Amino acid sequence: MAVIVVHKNESIDSVLRRFQRQVIKEGIISDVLEKRFFVSKSEAKRTKKRELARSRSRKRARMAKKPKTSPKLKAKIF
Repeated sequence: MAVIVVHKNESIDSVLRRFQRQVIKEGIISDVLEKRFFVSKSEAKRTKKRELARSRSRKRARMAKKPKTSPKLKAKIF
């Protein structure tokens, strides 16, 4: 739970900013958004599997873009 101590002569804006940062840091907003609707176990598994496949394909695409260098070439460069 986010707890903010208000200092003497501190403006409300700065207190709110500190509170917002603390809430984001603790992950309260993401928890609330996750638990907003009921998600069955099977749906959660499907979503997780889909996200994993997406991240793998993105990683493969990034690796395909990188130029491949041999160890001998690397030694010459560095």
